[in-house]
Amino acid sequence: MSKALVVLKSVSTGYFSESVLEEVDLVIHTGDFVGVIGPNGGGKTTLVKVILGLQPLFGGSISFPSGRLRTGYLPQATQIDKAFPITVKELVASGLRIRRRWLPHLNVKQRRRVREMLEEAGLAHLAARPIGELSGGQLQKALLCRALIDRPELLILDEPNTHVDKQFEQELYRWLKELNKEMAILLVSHDIGTISPLVKTIACVNKTLHYHPSNELSEELLKVYNCPVDIIAHGPVPHRVLKHHDHE
Repeated sequence: MSKALVVLKSVSTGYFSESVLEEVDLVIHTGDFVGVIGPNGGGKTTLVKVILGLQPLFGGSISFPSGRLRTGYLPQATQIDKAFPITVKELVASGLRIRRRWLPHLNVKQRRRVREMLEEAGLAHLAARPIGELSGGQLQKALLCRALIDRPELLILDEPNTHVDKQFEQELYRWLKELNKEMAILLVSHDIGTISPLVKTIACVNKTLHYHPSNELSEELLKVYNCPVDIIAHGPVPHRVLKHHDHE
């Protein structure tokens, strides 16, 4: 039986005096796979910050019914400084920082866990490589290992398919499908056609939040999303069809 991991009630927030989210309600349960969509500037990343405790609220509340929630986070690729002098192995191990905040070195169990994650991601041969030498897909894999190393109950990914090739994207989505058997997932994406066959429910964020308890993309959802395309998703291949528009 699923249980609530995160509960947002009437959450409002923003930056300085500018409102970004208003009256947002959302409950994330164990086993959920929520796709978060919406236009640029609509508040998707701000919603992630609220869940991670990085964004103060103007009003409303956020609670974690099960107590302290173990959360793994994969940020947008643009937030990562590839010039930072750290190896792949050190990057992955940094996901253990809370447990080892006072320890100068990893213990045997922690080193084994880092090695297991690198092997699972196919990055073991790059363990000593500086992150600046990685491709976009390799860096995303390393960051995902970092997010997973502490065995989170909720995995949050903010547009993980940006600046990566299609091969990595397909591999990532297969990996997420397997991970969802063990943890809840919140996936932020601008590509609603691609994620619709993958997720279980859809949350459309455009200042407010509209929750859809299925992955079907209806005409109503597209209007809320404020997207100028019609999307048809059937089988493994989604299609985009531009609506009629006049050319100047």
